[in-house]
Amino acid sequence: MDAPKETFDISLPFEIGRSRAWYIPGPSKSPVRLGKWVGSVQEGGMVNFMDFQFNPHAHGSHTETLGHICLGDFPVNQVAIPFAMKALLITVHPERHPSIGAVITWEMIQQAIQDLGGLEGHLALVVRTWPNESEKRQANHSNQDAPYFEPAVGAGLNQLGIDHWVVDLPSVDREEDAGALACHRAFWGLRPDEKVPGPSSRKESTITELTYIPNEAMDGTWYLSLQVAPLSNDAAPSRPILYR
Repeated sequence: MDAPKETFDISLPFEIGRSRAWYIPGPSKSPVRLGKWVGSVQEGGMVNFMDFQFNPHAHGSHTETLGHICLGDFPVNQVAIPFAMKALLITVHPERHPSIGAVITWEMIQQAIQDLGGLEGHLALVVRTWPNESEKRQANHSNQDAPYFEPAVGAGLNQLGIDHWVVDLPSVDREEDAGALACHRAFWGLRPDEKVPGPSSRKESTITELTYIPNEAMDGTWYLSLQVAPLSNDAAPSRPILYR
């Protein structure tokens, strides 16, 4: 009998033409053209030498800092992310309500954490939402009012010392929330109207969105290797890997 798989790449790729969220077309690429020289073997060039256009927040798995929602320069490539960290993987079932959409409450998160023995020693939390069909890998979440977390979740994880939060949703906040981003703000320790990070802000904490965690990865403690592209920006494509 084969041993269970113990390594899972939970990233979603940046694929040419595939839109995943936020109402914009998918990534595109085109060969560099310098006079008669063309960076395309298909077009007669000697090498493939392409320009890419993509949006880190919209087109695939990405990791972001509080620079996403405030003034100042807080590039994710300068965050000291551990090469490997203990991470708790939990699965939650969002509850859809007519007026507020499909919400994930702090009580749900607390219960899932408690059922698995707590967060002691864990620096990261990975949240899988149910249902979890494989078609989620190709989903376009634009105008779908995807599940989201109530602000109390961000505040609670802040208080528990979770530094790196990974989710399989396009955002930890609701798709249309009038720009409040209340859960982002609570997690990073920012007040609702705070544009310049103050002493309570968490500049070394990250949120990773648009992942896919296969059902074969069982809830519980894993190690997380959060590999982030060296892009000097508030968000960059990333490749989170769970392993034991």
